[in-house]
Amino acid sequence: MPPPLDALAAVVRLDGDALAADKRSSRRDALYGLLRREQAIAALAQPARSEVSRILDFAQAAYGDVIGVLVGREDRLLDSARDGEWNLRDVSRHAIAVELRYAAQVEYSASRADTDPIQIPPELLPCDRLSPPESEFGPSRSGGVLQLLRLLGNARTSTDTRLARLPDAALGRPSLWGKQHIDVRMRLHQIAVHLTETAIQMEKIVGSGGELRAIIRRCCITRGMHERWSIAADRAVLDDSYRALTA
Repeated sequence: MPPPLDALAAVVRLDGDALAADKRSSRRDALYGLLRREQAIAALAQPARSEVSRILDFAQAAYGDVIGVLVGREDRLLDSARDGEWNLRDVSRHAIAVELRYAAQVEYSASRADTDPIQIPPELLPCDRLSPPESEFGPSRSGGVLQLLRLLGNARTSTDTRLARLPDAALGRPSLWGKQHIDVRMRLHQIAVHLTETAIQMEKIVGSGGELRAIIRRCCITRGMHERWSIAADRAVLDDSYRALTA
C-alpha cells in the first residue's frame, strides 16, 4: 500500500495555509527525512524475485507518481479542470480502464497457444478504454479524489495478482501494442509508462503544486519501488510518521 492517503492530503494542503516559516521548514525537513527512510528500504537486498515482478515495481512507482500529483486536490477539480476535451475525472477513469485492459492483454500474450492469434479477442477485454467496469469501479463516476486514487490502486492490485506469477520465459513472446509488434516484456513495461503519462497529463491540468507536494511525490514514487516486497511492519512505521505530520 502507498503511504496513508488521508495524511498525505492533509500535509499537501499545508502548502496553501498561512504557516509560519519555522513550521513549514519543520514539515519540509520531516518529509525529507521520510524520503531518506523510504530510499533506505528500497535499497535493501530484495528477496529472490522474477523479472516480471521487478517490472511491476515500476508500475507501482508510477502509481505513486499519480498519487503525488493528485492527492490533496479539491474534489471539484475532477469535473472542472481539463486538458482539451478531457477533464481530470476522465483522465482518472481512463487510467483505471487501461490498467485493467493492459493486464488482460499481457496475460493473454504470455499464455496464449501458439495457434491463437497474437491480437487479444475483444471478448477477453474487461472494458473499453474510457470506462472501467461498473460493477467494481462505478463510484469513479462521482467519487472524490481519494476514492479515485484508491480505485486506481485496486486496479493496480488486480494487475499484480494477475501477472506476478507469469514465468519470465514468456517475456520474449510476441505481443501487440495497438498495431505495433512488440514482445511481452515491453508490453509489461507499458503499464508503468502509461501511468507515468497519466501523471504528466494530470500535472498539465492542475499544475505542479508547492514544495511539500514535490517531496511527497518523490516519497510516493520511492514507496512504489519497494512496497510490493518490503516488510509490512517497516512500512507501517513509516506510515505512522506520515500521520504524525498532521498532528
